[in-house]
Amino acid sequence: VKVNFCANSPCQNGGMCEPIQAGHKCVCPDGYYGKNCEFSGYDCDSNPCENNGVCRIAEGGGYMCECPIGTTGTNCEIDSLNECNSNPCKAPGSTCENKLGDYACYCPPKRKGKNCEIYDPNSPGGLGVKQITSQDINTFFAKDLEFQRQQCIQNNCMAKRQNGKCDEECNTYACDFDGKDCSLGLNPWANCTTPKCWVVFMDGVCNEECNNPQCLFDGRDCEKPLEQCNPIYDAYCQKHYANGYCDYGCNNAECHWDGLDCE
Repeated sequence: VKVNFCANSPCQNGGMCEPIQAGHKCVCPDGYYGKNCEFSGYDCDSNPCENNGVCRIAEGGGYMCECPIGTTGTNCEIDSLNECNSNPCKAPGSTCENKLGDYACYCPPKRKGKNCEIYDPNSPGGLGVKQITSQDINTFFAKDLEFQRQQCIQNNCMAKRQNGKCDEECNTYACDFDGKDCSLGLNPWANCTTPKCWVVFMDGVCNEECNNPQCLFDGRDCEKPLEQCNPIYDAYCQKHYANGYCDYGCNNAECHWDGLDCE
């Protein structure tokens, strides 16, 4: 009796089954492998590893997480080390709280820093926070720029340069704004002499050194938000907004100029 080994559809994830002698063979779609196409080469795309764990495709199929020190588990979700055992909090009177792969120091007054190691007579104490130095900032910007350059390579931005179309995934400083396709042939930062303004552009924080025409006014981060429309007028102004009649109590920026009824 001839047996059709493909009759029960053994191939998963859209694989095509081909009968062979004493068995079957699956032709897997791109990204899948295994006898029955049961393993995915995209298993790491969902970023399953927690707490900065690094995802790797496992040889036998699936994925594995390389966990940072202090964490373990399939997805690095388990705290395996009490970081407070090493007594990292330096100031007398400070307390340590163990966290997943980390710790937190609560400092007494006049102490600050990740480990309460810095004396500051004006510090009220509380949660210790790492003090960021100019060297740390420069290191961060250098790493961020390198990361963006790697993204350019992954998105094949070099091949998309100057194709007459703005490719948003390449519209970054590191990718030269898609070969200037996204800036009408101009580098918008060409006249900005303050380094790194392009990184902090529109980050919600006012960087005064970037708040000038050459640096595009820091993406308007330094503009003060408008106050709310006077509560006495607010409901009235909304109801009579752009109705063709000028309501002088609503004719201000906070109430959106009465829908230009007073023009």
